[in-house]
Amino acid sequence: MKDRLRKILEESVSAKPLPKFEIERPKVKAHGELSTNLAMVLAKTLKKNPQEVAKEIVGGLEGILKDPEGLIESATVAGGFVNFVFKKKVWRESLRSLVAQGGRFGESPVVGEKSAVIEFVSANPTGPLHIGNARGGPLGDVIASLLEKIGYKVTREYYVNDVGGQIDKLGESVLHWIRYDFQENAPAAEGYQGEYVKELGRHSLAVLGEKIPKDEIQAVHVLGKFGIDFMMREIQKDCEDMGIRFDSWVHEKTLLVDGETERVLEDLKKKGVTLEKDGALWLAANDEFLKDRECVLVRTDGRPTYFANDISYHVRKYRRGFDRIINVWGSNHHGHVPRVQAAVKSLGYDPQKIETVLYQYVRVKRGKDAVKMSKRAGNFVTAREVLDEVGRDAFRFFLLMRAPESHLDFDLSLAKEKSTENPVYYVQYAHARLASIERKAGEQGIPLPPQDVCLDTLDLPEEIEMIRMIHEFPEEVRLAALRLEPHRIPFYLIELVKVFQAYYTKAREDPRYRVLGVLGGGGSAGAVDTSQAKLYLCRALKLTISQGLKLLGVSAPEVMVQEA
Repeated sequence: MKDRLRKILEESVSAKPLPKFEIERPKVKAHGELSTNLAMVLAKTLKKNPQEVAKEIVGGLEGILKDPEGLIESATVAGGFVNFVFKKKVWRESLRSLVAQGGRFGESPVVGEKSAVIEFVSANPTGPLHIGNARGGPLGDVIASLLEKIGYKVTREYYVNDVGGQIDKLGESVLHWIRYDFQENAPAAEGYQGEYVKELGRHSLAVLGEKIPKDEIQAVHVLGKFGIDFMMREIQKDCEDMGIRFDSWVHEKTLLVDGETERVLEDLKKKGVTLEKDGALWLAANDEFLKDRECVLVRTDGRPTYFANDISYHVRKYRRGFDRIINVWGSNHHGHVPRVQAAVKSLGYDPQKIETVLYQYVRVKRGKDAVKMSKRAGNFVTAREVLDEVGRDAFRFFLLMRAPESHLDFDLSLAKEKSTENPVYYVQYAHARLASIERKAGEQGIPLPPQDVCLDTLDLPEEIEMIRMIHEFPEEVRLAALRLEPHRIPFYLIELVKVFQAYYTKAREDPRYRVLGVLGGGGSAGAVDTSQAKLYLCRALKLTISQGLKLLGVSAPEVMVQEA
């Protein structure tokens, strides 16, 4: 509808060329269904009062407003804005084209042949995946799905941190428990904590046995590598059970083996943006990203830092030719972002191509009480614990309900409730209710409506509001993709379901709201069968909700039970 209105304005407003202007839904419903700031932006060019320009715009629409077959019912001026209300029949008829799209509804290929790579989760494999890192899983996965909806070819990627002192630290921690034969009264290990370290020790003994070297240094290396590989398999299983797939797993160690980090370091030296100090190699690119901060590239013992390898990893992304390079990282990476941008800029790449979504960590609660840290992990709640307790649907929906930069409280008790207080249940139950309406229609011998069904009886304010909201779904998808804001989708679904549930509830007292009913009563000549039109609207609602849930990686059940 916005596109149709934009075309009308472009054709009817005499001032050419028109400046860039917006068409949005007014925040106050009474102001209309769509509003434009065209008069505000034109006023600057024409050097006129915005309200005067707005009145001129409405005057130019006089013929369209008088046309009974036209799009617009009314156009009014509010300050410098022009607010529009559309004819009900226009909303009704436009519903057909949306329903006809079926499983493609929501797609809006606004980009051409473009590609994107999204790196997400990338949790350190020295321990179990915790709920904080896990938040990046659904975020990255849904951002990828949203970008695919608007035409991008997307690569989902996991960056495995499998080099560095962390491996030896893990090996030392495992060896500690093997030495003390896993005794409960053994001295506390100085390295990684938690029952999982003991588990790694037992697994390593069962798998490696006599192959564990007697030499301590060699044993630490072997046990560290075993532990990293074992934990990585667990993380992969956790991601699979979250409904997350990756197209590519990039190992940090391959950047060293392939010589990519070494080549990048040589290129940085040639660019004159490094310096040697205190026996180490530093990045010293003085630009707006670093703001005079220096960062170590190579340690005093000659080993490249994580930062150096990460520069190499990002250079590889540029060379692979992606149009968008997106990182979904925890908020503790805030300082890492400008350092990477400074480095790639020094190498001649566009730093603005790197887009980073920084998410806040998650606090797990049970009602009002904070959940205690996992005994297995030692100092945090694992993703597996939460996933096993609440299931995939609630796990993903709850982690997606808030903007990434907002702190998130995950209430386990609420996530398990089979009531409308639970947001994911609330949306899923609406889908199941719509499916139930279709089943009841079949049981009553009422056929499902054809595509060309007459929709003239859809005249109630709530019906027009639901149709209007259905029209907004493709734009919500587009905006969520372009702005990397996946939380827009669950918020949209909840708002749509609120309108439907209120509509459905009114049917108990007002027969006009009954989907399977005849207005006018009995077999009288004045009776009007509204069921076909209402069933068509229900089909559109069910399609919209299912497409939204599918984007979130959440199921759309046909049958659900509500607790008393």
